[in-house]
Amino acid sequence: MSMGRVAAAAAIAVGTLLSMTPGASAARDVEVYSDDPDPKGGMAWFRAEGEHFGICDRDYDSLGVRGRLTWTTGGVTHERKLWHHTGHHQDPRLNCDKFPDDIEIPEGTKVYLQVCLQKEKGAELKYCDTDTGVA
Repeated sequence: MSMGRVAAAAAIAVGTLLSMTPGASAARDVEVYSDDPDPKGGMAWFRAEGEHFGICDRDYDSLGVRGRLTWTTGGVTHERKLWHHTGHHQDPRLNCDKFPDDIEIPEGTKVYLQVCLQKEKGAELKYCDTDTGVA
């Protein structure tokens, strides 16, 4: 193959690659657990389908749970927070809270989910951990 044909083929290949639009990011659910020793005292979750966000208190350690969901669209950072400080129950289903309102996050947007433990709302955050998902 001549050098001219190789250059032409390469130019066509590069042009084709540059003209392709990137595909939408696949939605990805995420769960993140507090960074305290086992058993982990807190958990936050995000479900991409419908953009749902919640937290669960998983240990009888006298610490509450704070969850925070953040994302950026159009250069503006958005935040939603949840606290669970209503006591501890033997039934783990009573130790969870879900953000009550619809959360409108554009599809393909990266979200950051953080969970922390704290003695009471507004107190020092402890054992925080963060993970990412995609709306």
